[in-house]
Amino acid sequence: MIRTEERRIIQSFEKSNKSLALYLHVPFCEGKCRYCDFYSVKREKELMDTYLAYLKKEIIKYSSAWNSYSEGKSVKIETIYFGGGTPGLLEIEQLQDIINVIKSRFSYPLSGEITIEANPSSLSEEKIIAFKEAGISRISLGVQSFSDKELEFLGRRHNVRESLEIIGLLGKHFDNYSIDLIYAIPGQTLKDWENTLKKAIALGLKHISLYNLQIEEGTALAEALKNNEFQRVHDELDARMYILAREMLIGHGYQHYEISNFAKKGFESIHNRIYWQLKPYLGLGPSAHSFTGSVRYSNFPDISRYISELKNDKLPVNNLHLLQKEDLMAEYIFMGLRLMEGVSLDDFAERFEVELNTRYRDEIEKLAAMGLIEIIDNRMRLTEKGILY
Repeated sequence: MIRTEERRIIQSFEKSNKSLALYLHVPFCEGKCRYCDFYSVKREKELMDTYLAYLKKEIIKYSSAWNSYSEGKSVKIETIYFGGGTPGLLEIEQLQDIINVIKSRFSYPLSGEITIEANPSSLSEEKIIAFKEAGISRISLGVQSFSDKELEFLGRRHNVRESLEIIGLLGKHFDNYSIDLIYAIPGQTLKDWENTLKKAIALGLKHISLYNLQIEEGTALAEALKNNEFQRVHDELDARMYILAREMLIGHGYQHYEISNFAKKGFESIHNRIYWQLKPYLGLGPSAHSFTGSVRYSNFPDISRYISELKNDKLPVNNLHLLQKEDLMAEYIFMGLRLMEGVSLDDFAERFEVELNTRYRDEIEKLAAMGLIEIIDNRMRLTEKGILY
């Protein structure tokens, strides 16, 4: 990336005049799950060491660019999120080193949320304790299912026993942790899904994310589907599973605060809320995406190219797209409607200097007539029907 584009990115961030969420992509895995289409590579110690050295260089390069182009204004990081891949594979010294570099280069609140994704097979009690000592405040655990048969179908490398053991250890050492669950798995019945939900509820989890299985091109599951090795779950059953999950979780005190996310009061994901509210975030590492408030861009989805760009003292940016006002308004509504609280008409007017229900009068009237959205207390949000649409 040439210097003028670096300046454009930094100054675009600066215009937003807001704090940032920071995402760091750790692309290493023990192996590829059958459904996963995220960028990842097999874990190799030498490559991991090299990558982390250049990840630190990217952090420092952004910090230096900010000092050069932002008129001396300090950069405030609101949340840090280690995603992947499997960042839980990092050695504690490696993780601590990255966190130290971030905190030495950017302004970061002492009470800020720092999340790391992990799999049950990548954790132990010793590592959980070490994560906490390193400053991790939240762990997102890729459980995916409480059925060994379903885990095998998904290509996961842990079993139910390991999940339960690690969840117990997380509850012992962390207040804030979450699990991911996948539903609409081929062969999964409504009763199977109900049993998984019952186990999750019985564990007293503070946060649960639910995702219906998406079969993406280029994955092992997509190839198996082409070979007629299984059939997709029907849309009707998929919807019934989602409805059941909402009823059970809300009935046990969880707040359904976003389409796919449920939490006990005070345990919502602060980092992900920044995405849904279309606030700025900086993504580091191969394939990571960033949003400045008006510019959206991503890094090269290739670790070799990523390292090569930084080795040549360039930001590893693959593409950059300037969003027009119309694009931003549409994204703001689309992302905001994922939240159960919906979109504030006042906030929309302040941000875009136009009234939402004036600019989109026809669309709102049509969707309201279909029973998909409603406006209450000056907020536009999805109805029960709209959530399922």
